[in-house]
Amino acid sequence: MSEAIQTIPAPSEANEPIAASANPAVARCLDAWERANKAERAKGKNRSEASIEADRAYLRAMPPLSGQENIRDFIACVAHAMIVHIFPDHTATKLLYAAQVAHTTTRGRSTPPKTAV
Repeated sequence: MSEAIQTIPAPSEANEPIAASANPAVARCLDAWERANKAERAKGKNRSEASIEADRAYLRAMPPLSGQENIRDFIACVAHAMIVHIFPDHTATKLLYAAQVAHTTTRGRSTPPKTAV
C-alpha cells in the first residue's frame, strides 16, 4: 500500500513566509510592519523601539471589520501576528473577540427582515 505525502509548497522567495504568500491581507500587514521597522531603525531607534512602531503599523494595515471577507482576513492577520509575536496574547484575544462580534452582526444581515402579515 502506498501513501502519498503532501507537502506545503515553498514560498516564492527564500525569506517570504508561507502565510504572506497565502493571504494578501497578511502580506499587506507584514509589508507595513517591515517598512515601519526599517524606517524606525534608519532613524536610529533600537530594535525594541522600532518594533513598537512596526507593531502599530501592522495593526493599522489590518482590514476593517466590515464584510465577511474582511473579517476573515482580519482574523488571519491577528492569527499570524500571534504566531510571530507581534501582538501579545491579551491584545490578540481582544481583537479576535471584536472579529467575532463583527461576524455575528454580518450574519444577521444576510437574512431578509420579516414583515408583519
